[in-house]
Amino acid sequence: MFAPRSILAFVSPVFVLALAGCGPDDYNPGPETCDRSEERNPPVLYTEGTVLNGVYMTSDWDGELLWFPGGMHYELEHKLGDVPRFYQAYLSFNRHGTEDEGTIAQAAGSQVELVRADTETMVVRNAECVDYWLLVVASTGSP
Repeated sequence: MFAPRSILAFVSPVFVLALAGCGPDDYNPGPETCDRSEERNPPVLYTEGTVLNGVYMTSDWDGELLWFPGGMHYELEHKLGDVPRFYQAYLSFNRHGTEDEGTIAQAAGSQVELVRADTETMVVRNAECVDYWLLVVASTGSP
């Protein structure tokens, strides 16, 4: 008769190895909780936003931020005329950012991933599968 520990010692590694193939891709192993692929979740073109003193912002700090559910891709038309030298993404749980005592925080890790950038647009992705409101700031480094 098998002891419970010996069964567990055999079943545990087999179960872990079986789960290794369940992820949506090699980068994001594990069960798929939202679709992160650009093929099945194409970027939504966003043409709003403003450029002031060489800095592009998708909205003002207290303006209406972009709804950014898990897996979402945005293609942001930045109007900078060149490839941005840097960008910073901010997230909020408040639709209107800092309005009405709301807060905004810098995104970290894979909350907002830069997929690509060129002289006209930049594509960002929410790879965290958590819903946020998004604000993006970008610049070429010259006014």
